[in-house]
Amino acid sequence: MDQSPVLTAKPAASAKRWAALAVPLLILAGLAAGVLANPALRELFVDAIHRIDPRAVAVTLPVQFIAILVCTCAQQALKVGIPFRSSLIARLTRDAGHNLLIFPPGLGEAIGARVVVLLGGRGRSAVALRVLDVAAEVIAEIPYMALAGWVLWGWWHRGGSKQGLAMGQAQHGGSAGLWVLGAMVALVLAWRLWRRSAHHASWRKTRMGRRAAAEVHLMRRELQRQRMGLPLAIALHVVGWGLSGVQVWLAAMVMGVPLPLFNALAIESAATSARVILFFVPGGLGMQEAGAVLAGLAVGIDPATALAFSLVLRLRDVCFGAGLLFWPWLEYKRGKAA
Repeated sequence: MDQSPVLTAKPAASAKRWAALAVPLLILAGLAAGVLANPALRELFVDAIHRIDPRAVAVTLPVQFIAILVCTCAQQALKVGIPFRSSLIARLTRDAGHNLLIFPPGLGEAIGARVVVLLGGRGRSAVALRVLDVAAEVIAEIPYMALAGWVLWGWWHRGGSKQGLAMGQAQHGGSAGLWVLGAMVALVLAWRLWRRSAHHASWRKTRMGRRAAAEVHLMRRELQRQRMGLPLAIALHVVGWGLSGVQVWLAAMVMGVPLPLFNALAIESAATSARVILFFVPGGLGMQEAGAVLAGLAVGIDPATALAFSLVLRLRDVCFGAGLLFWPWLEYKRGKAA
């Protein structure tokens, strides 16, 4: 009789895990159904798949590894507290988790912080690292966002508005981004109002409030210590983003598509910018592809070929997804040592 609560708790926990898994599966199924139900999208997707050359994926892999090395140097600039080799493993694992484990959003960042701890880093240092590294990545993307915006704006004034459906989807995504930005501003204002309330003052006097205040103070000190390397990290991430454009350029050469390097940078910048701005869409599914297609139209590339470029980058990420295996291996080693 005493064990009955435990026995009933296990099925409940299992049901919660299955429920959490059901949400991403339903979203993926909805996206797939949307593509299959639309004949034009289905035909475009099939045409893009047929245009992919396996050699185009292969040629991106060494350049992507160089980009990962550059991003690892950016991590080291933020004083992660572990050797370069360990930092490289942490970066590979983080990128694999970010690109493959898209549910829930941010899981890749949590895995990256955990791997830093497993490789000898401190907990607060790992969390501060992920916060500052994400900030550096977003700031470094701003020049490429400007490039993509300039190309798309020029295309719009040259008559690109005739592509009504595609641009309508982009405008819908932009309005969604504004709604999210408004929600974030509202949360910040609510937080500030709560901090000035009497309830917050009384909560800070409790044991939990004192511990939370102490933890926030220590985290601020850690952020101040690491952010001295933020300018160098931003510069290195600018190089890393640029190498992604080089990958599109090389893939186009292999696929026999005449594409100048500038246009390749514009296509990759639009694809990545859509994914960064619409961060609340898991994995940027559909957003990255829409950005690539729009930029492709702007530089004179047909939609199927531009979509194929985006799919090449997706396949590249799948190839580097093997780095995710470092996480369970490190957890096993930690458990065995304990």
